[in-house]
Amino acid sequence: MMFRNLTIWIGSFVLLFGLSCGLPKESSLTAPKKTPPPDWVMQHPISPSHYIGVAVANKNTNPVDYASIATKNALNNMASTVSVRITGQSFLNTMETNKVFSEDFSSSINTTTDIVFENYETAGIYENENEYWVYLRISKMAYQEQQARKKNEVLQNAYALYERSLEPQKRNQINTSIDLLLHALFTLKPYWNEQNNFTTPNGDNLLLDQQIYSDIQKILQEIESSCDESAIMLTAQNHYHQTIPLKVNGHGGSPAVGAPFTYHYPTDKYTRPKKVTTNGQGMVMVDVINVPFESQLPKLEFSFDTEALIPTDLDQKICRNLLKGAEANPLIVPIHIVKPTFYVESIEKNFGDNGNQTILMSTVQGFLAQKGFAVTSKNKADYWITIEADTKNGGLSSEFISALLDMTLVLTDNQEQIVRYQNNTNTIKGVQLSLPSAGAEAYKKGKLKLEDEWLKQMLQSIL
Repeated sequence: MMFRNLTIWIGSFVLLFGLSCGLPKESSLTAPKKTPPPDWVMQHPISPSHYIGVAVANKNTNPVDYASIATKNALNNMASTVSVRITGQSFLNTMETNKVFSEDFSSSINTTTDIVFENYETAGIYENENEYWVYLRISKMAYQEQQARKKNEVLQNAYALYERSLEPQKRNQINTSIDLLLHALFTLKPYWNEQNNFTTPNGDNLLLDQQIYSDIQKILQEIESSCDESAIMLTAQNHYHQTIPLKVNGHGGSPAVGAPFTYHYPTDKYTRPKKVTTNGQGMVMVDVINVPFESQLPKLEFSFDTEALIPTDLDQKICRNLLKGAEANPLIVPIHIVKPTFYVESIEKNFGDNGNQTILMSTVQGFLAQKGFAVTSKNKADYWITIEADTKNGGLSSEFISALLDMTLVLTDNQEQIVRYQNNTNTIKGVQLSLPSAGAEAYKKGKLKLEDEWLKQMLQSIL
């Protein structure tokens, strides 16, 4: 009996022990406590000694690169806390004062200046299931020292380009000088809103960006173009084609080398201004040809091409503003067209009989008068026009008889005694009931041939 009770007691103990071991502990049933976000997540820190940037990235939206996105945004946030202001003697302030840049234009340049932080520190990271936060900062003193080193390097690079421009400036090498000066100026672009003092190796103290701009303006303002001729004369003697030498000088009246220009004058077809560049003697040769006789006060316009000076790797809009307004006014050379004079003679026969008719000669004279050309005596004329014509019997067909007109036109240069234009035909046919009427019909068709074809071709050959 005693043994039985002992067995029951031991069994109960084992059962209770086993149950107690199988039950979970109270601590394992409680969820882990979440780490509360630090103060810098709840409120953006402010420090008198540091620039601070705080940003967050969503882990669900950016499951792979959320850390780098948060860091980038924090750097941008830190950059926004760096105050950038235009100082009184800055290049941008000077450009605004002189109306080269508008205030809005200066602002757009200012806001595109990059702020780059080096050796910043990560002051804190906080993340939870959905978000990743980062807290960056850099000492204001360290940043200013870093900026001073970078600015000094930029100033040195800009001055090196400026120094390289001095020799081309002395030689009046316009394109080379402006290219070096613009690149020197744009090297300083991140600091156009600051006063950029620089001490040269000779000890001269410069406001470097303003000195560079001053040199650009001086080069452009000293460029002068001239023409030895007061007017361009286009005459029959030069066949309405003249080559005009134009001279361009720069600093000190010396030839301007490599200076880009455009020129334009009216022609038969619309053409854009042609681009030219001065040679080593500062000269440009301009061909003036194909100027229409009906042009009203034609002129040659020779203009400095500032657009051609803009380097392709620099901001085109800013360069245009920097270069505008300094260039000289265009050189204008009047073009005078002296129309040629003509002498007209003809031999117009009908079936071998010289009846002193002047149908074709009157046609030529009327055509010339309509075009504004004068007909004069033989010894005063620039050109002689000779017409020879005769009809012959072309035979009978049914009740109609035909006449064939043999016609020749020759244009001779009176000065050089050479033929400038010649044409002939023997296939012009007139058909009527009588031979005289057929001959008259052939002459009418010959008249149309002259007006519609030959006389136009004749003028084209000399004008």
